[in-house]
Amino acid sequence: MSTSTKKASEKHKRLGELLVEAGLIDKKTLDKALEIQKMQKKRIGQILIDMGVADDEEIAKALASQLKIPLVRLHGRKIPEEVISLVPRELAENYLVVPVKKTDKGLLVVMANPLELYALDDLRFVTQMPIYIAVAPQRDLLEAIEKYYPKRDLERDLSSAPRIDEGLEVVQRKEPKDEDKDVQDLLKITELPPVVRFTNAILADAIKLNASDIHIEPQKASVVIRYRIDGIMREIMKTDKPIHASLVSRIKVISNMDISIRRKPQDGKAQVKYKGKTYDLRVSTIPTSYGEKVTIRILSPATAKMGIEDLGLSERQYEEFVQAITRPQGIILVTGPTGSGKSTTLYACINRLNSPTVNIITVEDPIEFDIEGINQVQINPAAGITFAAALRSILRQDPDIVMVGEIRDSETASIAFQAAQTGHLVLSSLHTNDAPSAVIRLFDLGVEDFLISDSLIAVVAQRLVRRVCEKCKVLDPLSPQILKRLPPLAGGKRTVFWKGIGCEVCQYTGYSGRLALFEILLITTSLKKIIAPNVSAVTLKKAAEKEGFESLFMDGVRKASEGLTTIEEVFRVAPPDVDQVFHPPVVEPTVPTKEETAEAPPDEQLASVSSVKPRKILVVDDNEVILRIVRNILESEGYLVITAKNGLEAMKLVFEERPDLIITDYIMPKMDGINLIKKLKSQLTTRYIPVVMLTAKDEVDSEAEVIDAGADDYITKPVNAKRLLARVRRLISRPLLGEM
Repeated sequence: MSTSTKKASEKHKRLGELLVEAGLIDKKTLDKALEIQKMQKKRIGQILIDMGVADDEEIAKALASQLKIPLVRLHGRKIPEEVISLVPRELAENYLVVPVKKTDKGLLVVMANPLELYALDDLRFVTQMPIYIAVAPQRDLLEAIEKYYPKRDLERDLSSAPRIDEGLEVVQRKEPKDEDKDVQDLLKITELPPVVRFTNAILADAIKLNASDIHIEPQKASVVIRYRIDGIMREIMKTDKPIHASLVSRIKVISNMDISIRRKPQDGKAQVKYKGKTYDLRVSTIPTSYGEKVTIRILSPATAKMGIEDLGLSERQYEEFVQAITRPQGIILVTGPTGSGKSTTLYACINRLNSPTVNIITVEDPIEFDIEGINQVQINPAAGITFAAALRSILRQDPDIVMVGEIRDSETASIAFQAAQTGHLVLSSLHTNDAPSAVIRLFDLGVEDFLISDSLIAVVAQRLVRRVCEKCKVLDPLSPQILKRLPPLAGGKRTVFWKGIGCEVCQYTGYSGRLALFEILLITTSLKKIIAPNVSAVTLKKAAEKEGFESLFMDGVRKASEGLTTIEEVFRVAPPDVDQVFHPPVVEPTVPTKEETAEAPPDEQLASVSSVKPRKILVVDDNEVILRIVRNILESEGYLVITAKNGLEAMKLVFEERPDLIITDYIMPKMDGINLIKKLKSQLTTRYIPVVMLTAKDEVDSEAEVIDAGADDYITKPVNAKRLLARVRRLISRPLLGEM
């Protein structure tokens, strides 16, 4: 150990105590600063600066005097690249340390707090050199880190194996024409490999997880990336704010949007190819208080090719639906809220009816899929092409079948029903809660009752529910309780319900994919007689039920009994009417046993009243002794620890608990440490959780294999508490991606 390091390490005093001895602050001020530190978790030096009792130069001078070490000013000093490269950025940022000079005796580093002994341990370990220390003002160090460590972490994180974006290719792209200097600078940034790879990784990961939408949401100090998967929003990752501008600009470039416009909403579109399939992207940006929010709708080519038989209709519903759409004239309406699959159903109808013997024209906003053999018209209000204007024009194009994307106003409704009266089959959609309510909505839009009675063939209402994952589907033990609260199913047969317990395939949600619930209201002769301006939806529904009409809720119950979805999903998406007495089962809360209460770590028990959320660490090892040792070490520093005995168990806990760091063994049953790391690094949800390999395999080849798989650190057993905690602190507090 060097002389200067000895001087620092021999002083087992903390920074605050040293500043009191130097006369810079008094004991009362220190006590107040320590109380603030408990709440804010900042460095004590920064707290003193915030309090205004000392500045960083005074602190640095006091430390240099007390510890008898040099005071170095970094402003204007040039540090060679070969010296900077000896200390990784995350280490420099975590401990506020910068290497300045390499000599035959060792490496000279400058620190804001030379009393951080863990920093010295880490520096010696990383550099494998003797360390000499000096002190500098905090401001100098922050400026030096900003200057000498640009754009490194993102390159490192995105270039580590495995490549998430492998196989994704942007198909459609044009350069903006604006020659403004700022725009050109942004364009250069969007072409940087890290930016391109990160954007592609998001797109590829979303497509792989069958996400329908990607949301990029700027927050005050971070950027949150969320996907909508099976209709549910899921947070995928939270990354550093500096990434936001370059990420948004890259998306704008591939979507033919103007990157110089940041204070107005924009819409664009792009195409990408992934694993041989082409996907259309609909991109929308909107300015928020923290920057531009981007939403990307992913349109799968498989959706455009769906047939009616793929929609999930029951046998009776299928026959009624096919019979309705093969009528020569009239109007068929598909109803439901946004995101309920109405467009998919309309496209399935078009696919069924499309043939060389008929002329099909559609009016859409926007055109979601290109279908060969039909004529599709895009709405453009700026050019005077509204739904009503386009519909009026295409009726002069000799159509047999007309599809209107949505009936939004009285004029469109009137023209659509007139078209249905004059020998055309019209398909369209409405926003109503159920099928009977569509008739009431038509009255609100000014459609005459005789037009509705004569022209309306059927109304199809639908909702989307999540499918039970087939890989982890099990019987729901609550089936008997559920059945008591439900009406008898047709035929009075005994049944059970199913649920997913969670597995890797479904991301431990228990669901994978979606299916539709339907109710089909056929406008029969008896219903036509009661359609009048003063009729209610309830009256229509009761009359239809006498003829076999089945509600969305009952269709959902049947599909739940067939094991296609869960009864909880049915109640969530299509609950029964309020006058019915069916209620979802109430699961009584589980009372923990004495053993479970005793084993719960103190931090977990007090989490509800704690003002500072402890960092969560997952420890994976099949050796109970090692688990206990590592747990005790981590809990002594205030970390919240959860444990798993193999890789499979760990994967489930990662999705359920979202740990801040993972420590894993190498050799384990069911799934070893290497495969666990590869799976974690293969998707954005878990890719940036730091992983430490803790193993007895003290071999260079094993370490190289682990690092190549994507691990962030490699520590050999037996466990050294000091070394383990130093590595954990370094990894758990480092920036996620750094700057682009």
